[in-house]
Amino acid sequence: MLKEILYKIRKNPISLLQRAIFKIFIGPIKYHNGTDYDAQRYWQDRFSKYGKTLTASGDEGLSEEENCRDYELALNVMTSVFHKENINFEQIKVLEIGCGTGFYTQLLHDLKVKSYTGVDITDVLFAELNQKFSNFTFIQKDVTTDKIIDLSFDLIIMIDVIEHITSKDKLSFAMKNVQKCLKRNGIFIISPIMEISKKHLFHLHSWTI
Repeated sequence: MLKEILYKIRKNPISLLQRAIFKIFIGPIKYHNGTDYDAQRYWQDRFSKYGKTLTASGDEGLSEEENCRDYELALNVMTSVFHKENINFEQIKVLEIGCGTGFYTQLLHDLKVKSYTGVDITDVLFAELNQKFSNFTFIQKDVTTDKIIDLSFDLIIMIDVIEHITSKDKLSFAMKNVQKCLKRNGIFIISPIMEISKKHLFHLHSWTI
């Protein structure tokens, strides 16, 4: 973490300062919602600002090229997990919670998934996703407050979502959502899981097992 901060200071100290001011002072006021934050509004604003670039769902302090590099590393990890589980993608039902810009949607499409449902808290990018993946289904839901759908899935993936759930009650609701939607002996892939549970900023919280 310290190494990452020092890199961003050297790279663009003014930009880092501006983001710090926003996330420490302005963001908590703008997105305040009781004891939590308005996640739907936050992500709607962010996707509207960055569009389908990986900066939208990645690290705002990194360039698009740097975010692409990080996502490619994550893609390699995900692909190795899929290979280890020996999944027949053409015959399974897949649910992606937090489909965002469609990065992992593309991976699942390339793996010949026929039955895919993508859920996201905002529908800002749905028009583009529906056009690109016409055979896939996209639904706007908040996994922390809304029941997803009454279907059983063989594979559920939830990548880079959990750290943006800052309430323990909402996290519990989200996990019950997954439990209800996952078939017996189905596969659930979630990331990141951290060693220490701690709230960082108004929209970030590390969770342990």
